[in-house]
Amino acid sequence: MTAPALPGDRRAPARAAAPRRAALRAKYAWDTDPRLAPLRLRWDAALRTAHPLTACSPPRSPVRLRYTGLHDGARHILPFLARQGVETTAARTGAPGEPADIELSGVPARQAGPPGPACVVLPFRIQLDVPVGDGPEALRARICDRERRAFKARRTAARWTWHIGTSPHAFDHFYEHMHLPTMRRRHGAAARSLPPALAYECLFRRGILFFLAQDGVRVAGVLCARPRDGRVLTMRLLGVLDGARQYYTGGAVRALTHFALEWACENGCASVGLSGCEPFLSKGIFQFKQRFHPECRLPDDHFGGKRLVLRVLRDTPAVRDFLAANPLIALGDDGLEALYFHDADRPPRTGLAWRCPGIRRARHVPLDTFARGLPREDGPPRGGRP
Repeated sequence: MTAPALPGDRRAPARAAAPRRAALRAKYAWDTDPRLAPLRLRWDAALRTAHPLTACSPPRSPVRLRYTGLHDGARHILPFLARQGVETTAARTGAPGEPADIELSGVPARQAGPPGPACVVLPFRIQLDVPVGDGPEALRARICDRERRAFKARRTAARWTWHIGTSPHAFDHFYEHMHLPTMRRRHGAAARSLPPALAYECLFRRGILFFLAQDGVRVAGVLCARPRDGRVLTMRLLGVLDGARQYYTGGAVRALTHFALEWACENGCASVGLSGCEPFLSKGIFQFKQRFHPECRLPDDHFGGKRLVLRVLRDTPAVRDFLAANPLIALGDDGLEALYFHDADRPPRTGLAWRCPGIRRARHVPLDTFARGLPREDGPPRGGRP
């Protein structure tokens, strides 16, 4: 049975005519080519949101957030907040609404400025890359011991094997029966992906499709981009068969990452891009990828020139809950740093790991100091997570 399309996916035929292929390559370059990043940044800055987007958490823990600025925030930042239990809505023009507790602004880097009181400047997104050019021993030493042992044991127990898919049918099977249902099941209405024609032309025809097989049956796949020089392999689209939870919990996605790293190490690549994510340590994808000890840095594409400015406007128990539950990756004076917020009722959430090359330090930020001077709304300390 064919999987339903993602929202907005018109199900364009994967095999496009030559003029259409050129247009697809141009669109992909506009989104990803570092050489076009300055132009793309200027374009996005000119088209920033005309009206604020607001996000409100459930009534039992009211955190009122307002987002303004670059359009990317509606696709990247607000969906993350929604997964933390925050409901996101578009503000109506002229509607007064409630005053915001936290304001998020997406801006070009040159407009971010130094952070002021109760303010933090974040990368808009971060990039995670694993160097593989120093050989298999160096790669094994990079991956944490617990992860290596777990993969080895599960690989034997599940009789995992892997292979590369090269036919159009392999792409169709991956996209229709793995990628789409996985995105739909994991992200629902917030799911986003590349349309099939673009994925076929710009990833499959120029990149590599890895399949994971269990007892001879393909149960997961990942489609990777690879530039002409072949030096970097970037994991872009992934999925498990029918989006089934059993393959996620069974470690199929982790296995694909191991196999892609092994292949890249053996085939002359310098690094493997694990893609990126929003600058929150509570992001599950960051915690998963951190096990491979990737280098964390600003992206090479247009996101590298964008910043997210987080400004707290009111000091409330729910705001403190939110900040303590979601440690940040911020831009310090000399690079990236992890920030753990805390107070007497909310300990720093240090169970969320931060250590990887590129993040220079972790700082514990007392909320009493950070929020000093803000309008305050008292309430019972919860110490919980939103």
